[in-house]
Amino acid sequence: MSVASRGVALIGFMGAGKSTVGGLLAPLLGLPLIDLDARVEQETGSSVASLFAERGEAGFRAVESEALYATLREGPCVLACGGGAPIQPGAMEALTAWGLVVWLHAPIEVLQARVGAGQGRPLWGPGVKALAAARAPRYAEAQLTLDATLPPEALARAILATLERP
Repeated sequence: MSVASRGVALIGFMGAGKSTVGGLLAPLLGLPLIDLDARVEQETGSSVASLFAERGEAGFRAVESEALYATLREGPCVLACGGGAPIQPGAMEALTAWGLVVWLHAPIEVLQARVGAGQGRPLWGPGVKALAAARAPRYAEAQLTLDATLPPEALARAILATLERP
């Protein structure tokens, strides 16, 4: 897989380390890092939590989908997706056609420890375990699944090694 012609999409649940791993991976690949949540916030001038409060989940997902497809059209990058982005209709197929999709997978207990009270994460709450379980089958469609309990540096190196294979 040519890194020059394809991007890398990092997917997974909240707290999986997508932004952290992406920040380490992008310079290794010589590609820009696009954090989808940050792009949505920059383009709308509102935080993800505010967008959820103002527009509801469906309204947020519409904005997120627009940002996702705009990013894919711009060419290769390391894309740290929001947790729900690949769940939207057609999104996983578009990501897979665009580049290498990597699921950073960790047990919910690990994610809970990382996220804490979930401040600024509108879907973090009592139903978080059910939400993670519901998303897992879609995440499992990724071309590469990595254990997100490993150090972020090890995850970035594993992705790089996958891309360097003939």
